[in-house]
Amino acid sequence: MRKILIFSSIALLFGVIANAQEAQTALDFYKQELVAFPVQSTQETRAYAQSLADGLQTWLLQNENHPAAQDALLLQARLRGQARQNGSALVNLFRLRYLFPQADLTNITSLFEEALTGLDKKYRSQASQLLMKGPSAQANQPGAREAETLYAFSKLKGKDFYPAAAQAFEQFFARYPKYAGNNEVELWYGDLHRTNDNYLAAIAQYKKADALYPNSAYKAASLRLIGDIYADNLKNTPAATEAYTRVLRLFPDSSETGIVYKHMAILDENNKQYDSALINYDKAIELLGSTPAAYEAYRGKADVCIKTKQYEEAYRILHQTAEIFQADKAKSAQALMQAATIARKQLRDDVKYVQSLQKAVLLQPTDSTTAPRLYELGQAYEKQGKTAAAQETYKKLILQFPTSSYTSSAQRRLNRLTK
Repeated sequence: MRKILIFSSIALLFGVIANAQEAQTALDFYKQELVAFPVQSTQETRAYAQSLADGLQTWLLQNENHPAAQDALLLQARLRGQARQNGSALVNLFRLRYLFPQADLTNITSLFEEALTGLDKKYRSQASQLLMKGPSAQANQPGAREAETLYAFSKLKGKDFYPAAAQAFEQFFARYPKYAGNNEVELWYGDLHRTNDNYLAAIAQYKKADALYPNSAYKAASLRLIGDIYADNLKNTPAATEAYTRVLRLFPDSSETGIVYKHMAILDENNKQYDSALINYDKAIELLGSTPAAYEAYRGKADVCIKTKQYEEAYRILHQTAEIFQADKAKSAQALMQAATIARKQLRDDVKYVQSLQKAVLLQPTDSTTAPRLYELGQAYEKQGKTAAAQETYKKLILQFPTSSYTSSAQRRLNRLTK
């Protein structure tokens, strides 16, 4: 019996070695074909590159744990590029970066710029950031790293990219049917559809996530996301309201309720139901507190006050917002600048106007957005007859932002004041 086990183990070992050698032989074939690939790009050569890349896809599915899988992904990305399938090449490069974080970034970035043309322009910078970020330290298994790749995909949009990214999601579910985080990955798949304007597919995917995972922690989120699509993308207020109301009824203690109240308030505001909007903004603020998600609720409440001509209250809320979110200097400054606008245009209060500008400038003294704020503050000081303060403000702008488009105007005003 012992001899049989030994012989069986030896036979198994030789089988594994033989399979590995066979896989390497197949991969070497693709490498040789790429080396000999025609320089001139024609319809025929592009079709041939696609055929080779598709063959490599089969190789990868059969040999995902092969030591040369990293080389195969890079080779496939090159072939997708030769086939002018830049969206698919981008998917390959992301998978290479996330599945093999130790891979040489030089090889990836050399192909990345061309592959980016598979995305809409406004998503290319975001794609670069996601690629450089790579997988988290917690993603120490291939399934987890690939799931994080799919999360990155869900944030990107492109006519050439979208089909390849969707295929990557489907392949993931086929290969990892028992992955513990699939309930969340399903939601990311819905996000991919929504980002790429396929709204009905996104709704179906969120419904699927709810139906397939009865114990999921994201059931409220999936329902809320359906409401968001009806509200923001399909402009179907009754359907959005129904989805949001279901979240409040079925999941009253969910962390989603604060966001739901905020989104219901936005719906009310858009439909000029201002009393209801204020009530829902207040509920959202109560539930969201000082979390980042609450910022829009505070700003929304201020907007409703502006629309109902409650300018003093809007000014107060915006200063309150700036104080609560002062850790996020950009958001705090935005609230203060809106308060300054209200003080100048609606309240016609120069004191409040200057106070708001001063606080905004102090928040971001070296940020590029400060140059126009300094210029505006200098003008405000001039209007108040505070010549010395205006001069100091213009000097600060000129010294700190010498290349700003406001610098020459500040210099002219300074020259006039110092005559």
